Amino acid sequence: MKKWNKALAAVLALTMVAGMLAGCSKKTPDQPVVDGDNTVVSTDDNNTVAAAGKDYTYHAYSTALADNWNPHTWETNADDNMRRYFKTMLVDTTVKDSEAGEYQLIWEGATSIEDVTADHQDDLDKYGCNLPEGKTSADITEGYVYEIKLNPELAWEDGTPINADTFVYSMQQLLNPDMLNYRANNYYDGDYAVAGGRKYYYSKTEGYYVPLTNHFDSFAAAQEAGDVFANAWDLWNAQGYIDADGNEVPQYVNVTDETVYSADGAGDDAFSGVDLAAYGDAYPEYFYVWENNEDLGASFDVVGFYKVDDYTLRYVGQEATDYNLMVIGHLGDLDVVYEPLYESLKDTTGDLVTTSYGTSKETTVSYGVWKLDSFQDDKQVVLTRNENWFGWEQDENGNLVSYTLVPIDGEIRQQYQTTKIVIDVMTDDAAKQAFLKGELDTWVPSSADLTTYGLSDKMYKAPETYTERLFFNCGLDNLKEMDASKGNTNSVVLSNENFRKAFSLCIDRSEWVGKTAGFIPAYAILNSLYYYDFYNDPTSKYRATDEAMQAICNVYGVEYGEGKAYATLEDAYNSINGYNLTEAKELMATACQELVDAGLYTAGQDIHVRVAWMKGPLDSDAEAQVSLLQDYLNAAMDGSGFGKITLEALGSITDRYGDTAKGEYAIGYGAWGGAAFYPFTIFQVYCDPDYVSIHEAGCWDPKTETLTLNVKGEDVTMTWQEWSSCMAGTGKFAAEDFKTKLGILAGIEENYIEKYYCIPLASMSTCEMISYKVNYAAEEYNVMYGFGGIRLMTYNYDDAEWAEFVASQSGALSYE
Repeated sequence: MKKWNKALAAVLALTMVAGMLAGCSKKTPDQPVVDGDNTVVSTDDNNTVAAAGKDYTYHAYSTALADNWNPHTWETNADDNMRRYFKTMLVDTTVKDSEAGEYQLIWEGATSIEDVTADHQDDLDKYGCNLPEGKTSADITEGYVYEIKLNPELAWEDGTPINADTFVYSMQQLLNPDMLNYRANNYYDGDYAVAGGRKYYYSKTEGYYVPLTNHFDSFAAAQEAGDVFANAWDLWNAQGYIDADGNEVPQYVNVTDETVYSADGAGDDAFSGVDLAAYGDAYPEYFYVWENNEDLGASFDVVGFYKVDDYTLRYVGQEATDYNLMVIGHLGDLDVVYEPLYESLKDTTGDLVTTSYGTSKETTVSYGVWKLDSFQDDKQVVLTRNENWFGWEQDENGNLVSYTLVPIDGEIRQQYQTTKIVIDVMTDDAAKQAFLKGELDTWVPSSADLTTYGLSDKMYKAPETYTERLFFNCGLDNLKEMDASKGNTNSVVLSNENFRKAFSLCIDRSEWVGKTAGFIPAYAILNSLYYYDFYNDPTSKYRATDEAMQAICNVYGVEYGEGKAYATLEDAYNSINGYNLTEAKELMATACQELVDAGLYTAGQDIHVRVAWMKGPLDSDAEAQVSLLQDYLNAAMDGSGFGKITLEALGSITDRYGDTAKGEYAIGYGAWGGAAFYPFTIFQVYCDPDYVSIHEAGCWDPKTETLTLNVKGEDVTMTWQEWSSCMAGTGKFAAEDFKTKLGILAGIEENYIEKYYCIPLASMSTCEMISYKVNYAAEEYNVMYGFGGIRLMTYNYDDAEWAEFVASQSGALSYE
């Protein structure tokens, strides 16, 4: 999901520059023999100590640079990656045993984080924590109060110490009600929010817009009580538009105005001929009501984040949390800002206080391994070592060197051998040429390039949690409107479940994924990167459980056992490829007859469906993907009574997810992912419109439709929305054992897939080539440390030796 697990984000961020600063040790051509006086070499090729005083520059690229790495306001992945260069994680993860895929913690910015709830139960009442129903603070002994012991050696790049006061100041500024910082949502909202964070953040806001469903059962009830507001930015894509009076369209518009803002800024009657109450009930996620702020004037004292002594802090969570998820996924990533600079850069002239902190070399101060040496917008970033990072020591010649705080594969290793990182802005095509000329150490190949380089020793693939899928708006009334006025013809066929199921079964995913670099066939919603008890059992993959495998066997009708094609559940599951053209053709014939009988379709007529494919312009990969899908459909429809189908893929769509849900398109294409270490809440993004705007909203109402599952021998019926959140926080089944929760999750997944409101197509992975210049610590990708990252990157050549090697190859390197 878009709110992806921050533990994964924290681990991977520093393993990604343009592609991924991660990989493994592989063969290099004509690797130089280095004098023993310069380099100490063990029998382990990865345990090479860098020749002190030599230059080891890592050359990367990006198609665009970050423009705001302020920890409080960053927005894009590029911003986040840049931010992480200038910080030290309180606790990070790294390789323990690369062959076994075991990870371990590294305490850097902190020396420990302990759950001290049992000793500080009074904090739960003081800061207004949300407690389980029927419980008081005296009943709670874990999961709320965490004590952080800071590393006293932590300092800014100018040598200024960092202590508890630094962290308290930084949190106060993050939640500053005069600033309303974008990234404060990580601390006033969600499972890991600090207690009281929301009260302080909104303490100078008289009120706020909240979902209509927070207070009312229906749109009509809300109207009777007072004004109702539409989120114009989501409902009408009106963000940035100018109305007829020359004013920018606000995010929330009183629907009594009944005005929609079109792309040219003209105001039109939004609801002419529309039953507004019915519309609001059908799409409640777009409508809000005003709620007065009961905590107006609250001070930072209401926030459960406080100093104990100079190097000790306590963090009080609003909700109960798992220790590992809180520590690795949230607290480990706590940021600080440099107070003198942050304050000097504040601008108080607007309605909100702003700061330009973290937007240039002059406005950036590091407390991490790297510091910003130079920044040329849209051209280049250069990072060099921060001499005041606590982890450096000096060798006998005064050169900086650092060693891991824990053994890696049984030995203490040198870390951060890299002396400089240069990131140049260039296109992917230009990067390919630079890589092959030895000018770059990383390159992300296209799908076409995989044919040439797919078997290279320097190719690496890092899987991701995201599952690409087709998602539908299969509401009959919506489809009729699209056929009448939105450019579709006979798209009403998508209202038929047998048609959508046949669509899924006719796709040869093994062939289809070959059109995009890094794609892996997907037949389920969750892929193999989801773990249900990762911190205690790194092998606990959801997809490998009996419950999860049985669910997918049920979906595709694959049986096992005596007298069946497959002896075991695992054999049956492993046989699934999602492709059954014979069944697809049978289903198409059935669907055609059902649609004809219902008076929705005339046999033999052609079908035209517009597909919201991507935010950017269509590229060759997209065109190839859509062409194949169209071919698959026509093969399945041949002889069924249907005419030919044309899929018209469209790009440059700002919000294809929202537009499909609203009925602009019948089919969208996109992905959800995240929550890798607690998959039990993933279906909130599919079934809980109060949690997020669901992409398949045009198909159904998960707040009213019900599902019955057998839980611990008893049939339980709840709405889909209730099922999706039943294992979150203090949900109905949140405290159950893993076996029970696995059964629930598998049941939800099976039944949701069988609605065919979406069709899983592929899991994503990042493909990257790295140069012969560098090696990495791990042979296999691990979700907790990638391939070892830049921390454990080693070099086969220093800069001078690399230049000599490239020249010896006439500036043309072969990686085939």
